[in-house]
Amino acid sequence: MRVGIYGGSFNPVHLGHVGIARRAIGDLGLDRLVVVPANASPFKAGEAASPLWNRLELVRAAFAGLDRVVVDDREMRRGGVSYTIDTVRELVSENPPGTEFFFITGEDCVADLPKWRSYDELSRLVTFKAYPRTRESSTEIRRLFGDNRVTLNPDARIVATVRAGVVRKNGYCPCRIPKLPEFFCPCDEFKAQLADPEFHGLCHCRLYLKP
Repeated sequence: MRVGIYGGSFNPVHLGHVGIARRAIGDLGLDRLVVVPANASPFKAGEAASPLWNRLELVRAAFAGLDRVVVDDREMRRGGVSYTIDTVRELVSENPPGTEFFFITGEDCVADLPKWRSYDELSRLVTFKAYPRTRESSTEIRRLFGDNRVTLNPDARIVATVRAGVVRKNGYCPCRIPKLPEFFCPCDEFKAQLADPEFHGLCHCRLYLKP
């Protein structure tokens, strides 16, 4: 059996994460991919994260359309700082002897791998597989909000309704474009509106506002 482990903050989860998961399943011939949202990353101590269980719901919605993917909340239930070695040890003990484990990560994390807790043991238990980050990275998404290029609709009732609908519909917004809350709408219409200095207003789904 070949099992992939895809850990990370997923703050926020986005289509790039889903794309990496899809590639890993195909490239590595995985029987199962375990997606593990971190409770708190030891390398992102100052980063503001979405509320834990709301983030978990969004991760589940994002990966709901992929076969062989299981979203595992053990690090959130464990609490505290999330260390990959603890999760890998547990997964190894829960699976049959001879199971091959692969840890999926972004290429930007490779240089820091030797800094991970118990890295020598970890590297014996899993084979690391790195993939390039897409342009739709979490950092870029947060930058758009931080630069006030995109904000949420100030009507909290609309935001709550649309977010609930996105989760209920497995990651699709009302106009059937795949996205998740805190991932700005990737439709061509909104991209054009973001680029147009004369446009100020709400996107088609009424979730995001260009001030």
